[in-house]
Amino acid sequence: MTTAKKTFLEALAITEGLVRDIMFMCRTRKKQTYFTRKDCKMSFLDLILFLINLNKRTIQLELDDFCEITKGGEEFITKQAYSEARQKISPVAFIEMTDVITDWYYNDDEFRKFRGYRLSAIDASIIELPNTERLRDTFGYAEGGTNVKLARAKVSGLYDLENDLMLSSIIAHYRLGERDLAKVLIEDLEQKGLKKDLILFDRGYLGGPFLGYLGTSNIHFLMRVKSNEDKQILAAQEPDQIITYIATKEATITIRVVRFPLDSGEEEVLVTNLLDEDLSLDDFKKLYFRRWGIETKFDELKNRIEVQNFSGETPIAIEQDFYASIYLSNMAALAKREANEAIEERNNGKELKYDYQTNTNILIGKLKDKLILMLLEPDPDKRAAEYHRIMERISANVVPIRPDRKNPRKKGLRAIKHPRNRKRSL
Repeated sequence: MTTAKKTFLEALAITEGLVRDIMFMCRTRKKQTYFTRKDCKMSFLDLILFLINLNKRTIQLELDDFCEITKGGEEFITKQAYSEARQKISPVAFIEMTDVITDWYYNDDEFRKFRGYRLSAIDASIIELPNTERLRDTFGYAEGGTNVKLARAKVSGLYDLENDLMLSSIIAHYRLGERDLAKVLIEDLEQKGLKKDLILFDRGYLGGPFLGYLGTSNIHFLMRVKSNEDKQILAAQEPDQIITYIATKEATITIRVVRFPLDSGEEEVLVTNLLDEDLSLDDFKKLYFRRWGIETKFDELKNRIEVQNFSGETPIAIEQDFYASIYLSNMAALAKREANEAIEERNNGKELKYDYQTNTNILIGKLKDKLILMLLEPDPDKRAAEYHRIMERISANVVPIRPDRKNPRKKGLRAIKHPRNRKRSL
């Protein structure tokens, strides 16, 4: 068993150092005069901690519990005061919180790889927003029957499949194209520093200009091809063939076209710029189906972290909640990896029908309130003791890993899943 070299507690200490840094506050507050008064009901730190605390119930109950936990119930914050205060913090704060953790995680060469590559996938998804006119104007909308307009946004993520971390993410207008968002993510990755990256794409990303863009970048890619979509690619009839591809009038690239039969009898076609790699057709087949991991990550964000269960109705609140959810997802991934290693060590040598992993629902639930308590704990030993108590409970709740199970996306237009006027009280 490989022991985790980068730990949750290290990431927690890095987060604490960042959120208490006066320069971080100065960079991410909306105006220089914000958070300068000593009589503020909610400080900059209070707001950051509250926003990363999985606030999915009615906001006033969450605020009351937060004050009880952090201030001993001696102070009281109204929903109106909180709603006004949160407008003072840029969503960039939560992007930076995520970036500081991923920068730390990848600052050496000790992370998990696939044949030397950092293996990632890019995908996009539609998310539901509170159906207000302001959000429809900002993020766009989908139209249902009888001309009903439902507020929606498009999100996209670049997800490390081996290390279970979101490297970059974006929430944008509903009508923006997947390829345009993918370029934003790739350019962000290039700015952070490439690590011999191999990115997997679904068939919706195929297009001459986008292939031309990928061909001039410094990343490697593997992409599925829709049947009868691209004549140049479909003209390559060999199972494994390298061709010269005219992406645009200005760009010509060399790509590899790979074909293999699926269990259904259909033929799968993939394109890649892995020209010299010694990969068999079966290797490519297994590699492409690793892309399923990003589908699972979006499922986790939507149904476990409840990224669509927003705590506000302003554009800035939507962006704050989204990027805070990405930070939480990455922190949960670090804790999950350590819990899984503890489960693996405990079951080592036992004859079991399935391998087991921690229950993600339980893990995310345990982070509620405990994350902010650990961030507020000044004593590293007490913080570590609290974390190990949580990990004991998390690693005791396991679920079997059943191979070849899939949960297809449910598509179709529906009313919002988490209406703002029907928040949970429990």
